Amino acid sequence: MQRLTLIIMILAVFSASALFPIPAEEAVGKFRARMLRMEKLTGVISWTSLDGLTYSGSFKYMAPDKIYVKFTSPSVKILVTNGKNLWIYSPVSELCGVQELTPGSSSGGIAALVGGYEGIASGDEAGYVIKLKNDDRVYREIILSVDGTFLLKGAIFKRSDGRVMSFSLSDVSTAAEVNPALFDFKVPEGARIVTNPLQMR
Repeated sequence: MQRLTLIIMILAVFSASALFPIPAEEAVGKFRARMLRMEKLTGVISWTSLDGLTYSGSFKYMAPDKIYVKFTSPSVKILVTNGKNLWIYSPVSELCGVQELTPGSSSGGIAALVGGYEGIASGDEAGYVIKLKNDDRVYREIILSVDGTFLLKGAIFKRSDGRVMSFSLSDVSTAAEVNPALFDFKVPEGARIVTNPLQMR
């Protein structure tokens, strides 16, 4: 009986220590290194906007800074960037926003976005949660969910005005084929074009 009790105590201590916080700086460093060496990524995305609307669809990523997202629910929307321009196209309205990106503004993607935050990280070899805070940023709090290799599974972005944006990734693959031509979006004939709708230059 004493031996069983001792084993249970050892397991309890081991389990607790496995979930002790690890330094956020170390966790962020591993996350950034993992994401920055990623050559390509595909999968399914579920995204909730600042207005509380939820969209789902598929995504493709190719380094550096190339992203293709096709939302299919609740309606079809296509978001594409080649790192220089951003296209947001709605087949329903036949409207396409074309945003010229500031040179270097998207370099590093979310791996670059999390720089300059302080926080805490906890988890084990199955995955980690990294909680970051900086009251001087637009997103004062960022919560990252990563797997045991620090590959991104999802994120929550909290603004000072209380609004929240989040996304989650599933069925992620680093080996699926990705066509580079996909990221140079061709605006469909007949679509109305709005240039620089975000007024970013």
